[in-house]
Amino acid sequence: MLWTCSALASSLLPILLCGLYLVGSHAFGGLRDKDNHPHEDLVQFVADGCRQRLGHAHGEDWMRCVVDELLHRQAVAQRDGTTDYFPMVEHTYNPLTADASRRSDPGYRTADLFKNLLRNYTCDAADGGSQPLRSFTWEYVPVDPCPTEEQGGLYSYKNGFLPAGNDIARLGGHMTEAQAQRVCEEEKECAGFTFVQGQQRGPDVVQTMIFKSVADDVTSNPDWHTFRKRSMGGCGPDSDATKPRIYKVDVMRESPPVFIVHDFVTSDECEKMVESTVPRMGRSVVGGGGTSQWRQSYSVNMYPDYDDPASAVTRLAHRKFAFAREVAGYANLQEGEGQEPINAVYYKDNGDQYRPHCDGECNGNKYWEGQRIATSLSYCLVADQGGYTYFSRSGLKVVPKARQMLFFGYLFDGASSVGDRMDNGQTEHTGCPLRVGHKWIATMWFRAGVTAERNWEYYSRKGAFGV
Repeated sequence: MLWTCSALASSLLPILLCGLYLVGSHAFGGLRDKDNHPHEDLVQFVADGCRQRLGHAHGEDWMRCVVDELLHRQAVAQRDGTTDYFPMVEHTYNPLTADASRRSDPGYRTADLFKNLLRNYTCDAADGGSQPLRSFTWEYVPVDPCPTEEQGGLYSYKNGFLPAGNDIARLGGHMTEAQAQRVCEEEKECAGFTFVQGQQRGPDVVQTMIFKSVADDVTSNPDWHTFRKRSMGGCGPDSDATKPRIYKVDVMRESPPVFIVHDFVTSDECEKMVESTVPRMGRSVVGGGGTSQWRQSYSVNMYPDYDDPASAVTRLAHRKFAFAREVAGYANLQEGEGQEPINAVYYKDNGDQYRPHCDGECNGNKYWEGQRIATSLSYCLVADQGGYTYFSRSGLKVVPKARQMLFFGYLFDGASSVGDRMDNGQTEHTGCPLRVGHKWIATMWFRAGVTAERNWEYYSRKGAFGV
């Protein structure tokens, strides 16, 4: 199901999406970089010729075609004593790499510009994207959404507090825990409540309760207590919530692996996640926590509550980790409190994009415990034009469809032992500029070896790659 502003006229989504889309629709500008070489337009001209010759603008054959033609034109220009050429050196492929023996050559110094010019061209080329090497089916047995007897009933309990904001002031006041649970149960808007402990705590002790419409993230604190309302969807003797699901999986690259899973997210899950995240989003950040023109989008984190297996976010997290273990071969991955939250990202303005980057190690270095080893993107909204995911050094181009998941790992053949060699550049990727429509994705990064005590933040401080 592809959502448009007109098709969504009967729901809350057009107010959230279409209204937000109209604000500052040209805030981030266009695709092209500032000119860095007087003949960089020649790259676009040659890239276009290779596209016409091959019928597409992606993959090793297209990149090789452009490199060879530019080398030929350079040789002719140098023979004729002119400077009408774009400097170029020989490259190797998978990943695209300039010949290191030519470091003093002008063509080596323009290699990064060349890679980005290729990216710019293919991002605006509607060629259908890369085709799968092969396809197969995967059977997934969902986690039972009903809470166990040990987990309790409607509420899950956490020792800590909910962050400021999202208060339901009209519900707050002095009452017991039992009274607060009844109040929250009867109020659809209520997602949970939090309170600071007085002199004593018990089910009949009156406390000052703060009710919340959002109860995603609980900050640990021994003096505070939080009850979060469980979703409870799909529970009951007639539920088919644990019925096995069959998914079609396309293999886009064998190693390091790249997969596309069709219909991975349900329409209901997408609608719930989009509705709950878009109103709370702010400008996306890069490593170190600041905003950058390198990443132009809006985002907010979603926190799986593993005590609430029926919630859309928790169901999605379980499914993503099951795929990573059972299909991608990363058997040591385990969902839980130590993993990173899911990052909901919304591309809404013309030109919104994420320029080429790596989510984790991509220089061929060795793996260390707690490091990111894989990424998954689940697409709930896809652009009508633009917004592709392009692997800028391997030429792999993904033209996503709504409800698909893209999964890619940074380790070869499922390796995840300390000291194993990691990706050497093939996972560098980019979110192409948005042209028409809007795009919403749920991004999850996977780490092996994390725990609640030594969580992803601990390892981010320790190593080079954090959020």
